[in-house]
Amino acid sequence: MGRKRDEGGKYQETVSVDAVLELFTDTEPRTTSEVAEALDIAQRTAYNKLEALTERGDIRKKKIGGLAVVWWRPDPPKIE
Repeated sequence: MGRKRDEGGKYQETVSVDAVLELFTDTEPRTTSEVAEALDIAQRTAYNKLEALTERGDIRKKKIGGLAVVWWRPDPPKIE
């Protein structure tokens, strides 16, 4: 059984960008692979959502060599 599609034939989103953002509860950098594994999604899907969060200004990214990139949240929410 494949992924579900909406009425227009597009794949339905199963993980929102906000669900990805919720993984960043501290300033610890994360890789695309770590995010994908934590949410049980494809690495390409994780990368696309991380890029969307970067464009929104919620997280930052840095290339660390070759194709390697890390992502972090510079101002994580304070837990009280």
